[in-house]
Amino acid sequence: MKKLALSLLAALITSLLCPSARADSPPAASGPRPGTVEAMQCLVRQGPSHCGDVFQGGARTASMPWVFVSAEGAFARGPLVSSRFWGRASEENMFDAKAMMGLPAKEMDIYDIKFAHTKYTFYISPAGDDGKIRALKILLYPPHDPFQISNCSGGRLCASGSP
Repeated sequence: MKKLALSLLAALITSLLCPSARADSPPAASGPRPGTVEAMQCLVRQGPSHCGDVFQGGARTASMPWVFVSAEGAFARGPLVSSRFWGRASEENMFDAKAMMGLPAKEMDIYDIKFAHTKYTFYISPAGDDGKIRALKILLYPPHDPFQISNCSGGRLCASGSP
C-alpha cells in the first residue's frame, strides 16, 4: 500500500513538473471516438436489440456475458448507477498499457461504469470502417488515472439511470 502511494505521488510530481509527459496522450475533452458510445450502451443494456452484432473477433467473446446477461449476473451487478466517458487510453500510462496488452487495437476509449454493487472500466476500440468493434477489455474496478478524467456536459452518456 505504501509503495502504491509513493508511486502515485511520484507520477503526480513528474506530471506537474514535466507537462510534456502528458502531451503525447490525446485529451479526454476531445470526446469518445466513433462507435464506442453505442458499444458501451449495448454492454450496459441501454442499446437496441441485437446491438451485440457490432462486436467482432475477440471483442465478441468479451461482450457475450454482457450482451446476453444472465439473471444471476444482472442481480450480482445491480442496477446501472452511472456511465461516463473517462478518457482515451495511452500506452504511456501503465494502467492502460496493462489493460491493452494482447489486444489488436491500441486506440481505446475508456468508460467508467458504476452499478449498484460493483464498478467496472470498459476499454473499447473505435469502430472500424464497417462499423464493427474489434477490441474490448472489461476490468472489475474503476479507472485509475486521475489525469484522464473528462468533464461530462450531460446527455445519456453521463446520466444516471437503470439498464
